[in-house]
Amino acid sequence: MRPNRRNLNETSSKMIINLPVEVVIREIPSTQIKSSKIEVLSIQDNQSQKKITANTKELGQITLWESDSYDRIGQWTDSDVETRLIELFLK
Repeated sequence: MRPNRRNLNETSSKMIINLPVEVVIREIPSTQIKSSKIEVLSIQDNQSQKKITANTKELGQITLWESDSYDRIGQWTDSDVETRLIELFLK
């Protein structure tokens, strides 16, 4: 069975994704925010919408998988989340 929600707080180990290079994670007019880390605060698996999202400190909510990719990922792991976030930021 898929987990519905995973909260990462100060009492549990935080999930910090180390990117292989520093990338622009947010661009505000005339300002770029760069980082080589992303802190995941929670992960939401919404089965009815076929969508998995991660709530991050730096960017807010990010869709990791939805629709067909949701079906393909199946039972995801922390490692899958890390790999997906790296893919999204380095595309």
